Amino acid sequence: MDITERLANFPEAVTNALSDNFIFLVDANKIQHYPARDWTKEEVLASLTERLGSEYTLKEWQNTVLAINKTRDLLAIIPKYQYINQLK
Repeated sequence: MDITERLANFPEAVTNALSDNFIFLVDANKIQHYPARDWTKEEVLASLTERLGSEYTLKEWQNTVLAINKTRDLLAIIPKYQYINQLK
């Protein structure tokens, strides 16, 4: 299942659980979350690079920002940010 299909079939329970205090990491087999409470923009970006590698793109989706690494079929949902320009 590619990223677009994964987002289209996202479990409602996970969508309801999205919180500014966490970053959600999604791969083909599982959804994980890790704490990001009170993180600065720089800390969020460093964490994305650590987990996704440097080859990710940002996209807006349902009032949140996604970081997508298509090569790894991996994405991060960052509910703290609604617009890409907030992370630039």
